[in-house]
Amino acid sequence: MTMNNAQLQLEHLWDDKVALDMTEPEKLLYRSNLLGSDKRITNYGGGNTSAKVLEHDPLTHDAIEVLWVKGSGGDVGSIKMDGFAALYMDKLRALKALYRGVEFEDEMVAFLPHCTFNLNARAASIDTPLHAYVPKKHVDHMHPDAIIAIAASKNSKALTAEIFGDDIGWLPWKRPGYELGLWLENFCLHGGHSHETLWPVISFGQTSRRVGMGEAIWKHVQRVEMAELGAIRLTMASSARSGYASLNPLVL
Repeated sequence: MTMNNAQLQLEHLWDDKVALDMTEPEKLLYRSNLLGSDKRITNYGGGNTSAKVLEHDPLTHDAIEVLWVKGSGGDVGSIKMDGFAALYMDKLRALKALYRGVEFEDEMVAFLPHCTFNLNARAASIDTPLHAYVPKKHVDHMHPDAIIAIAASKNSKALTAEIFGDDIGWLPWKRPGYELGLWLENFCLHGGHSHETLWPVISFGQTSRRVGMGEAIWKHVQRVEMAELGAIRLTMASSARSGYASLNPLVL
């Protein structure tokens, strides 16, 4: 059944009154639950969200930067505060000195527990470097089917330009892991794109509201859906890499 334009509209669910007295970690939880409430934005169990927050170190009492990021497993739509890992950003940055290259990137996962803040018990996921190294305070990584359809297409680069024009750049596929985090950091710093990234959709910004609702992921998913409704044909790739579809990061 074909949906009309009204049915494709994504609701702007963020409520400033609800979020007014929330701490930054609480706003992270709020936007995570909102993003996960619409399966057009991400599938069940898919995606992860983060916020870089100033916290007081329990030992030194100094103000330090902490990455709150969805832990391994779980679902953003139903996650609670105990579903987020918390890690020292200075220690995550220090891991760069230990990185021996892409051939050894899997060994970096074992270092993540050494970065834990305040004895947080939630295990950090393989996407933690992505959230740590993208140089913005808030990062959301979602799995919208509409954008995956473009990212997994044989001619995804051309489709990206056709639908988004100069609003979104294009990057080739990179498997999740430490290298991807460094790769995206470099692109954000030197690639001329400072707003949002998609892998198949990674959105980032300086405020939780900016990233979470209406002004980022939601508007771009809706834009793709409207383009598909307008008869832009998506030629899906027939091959996959190592069991994965050819998902290409798109960079706004």
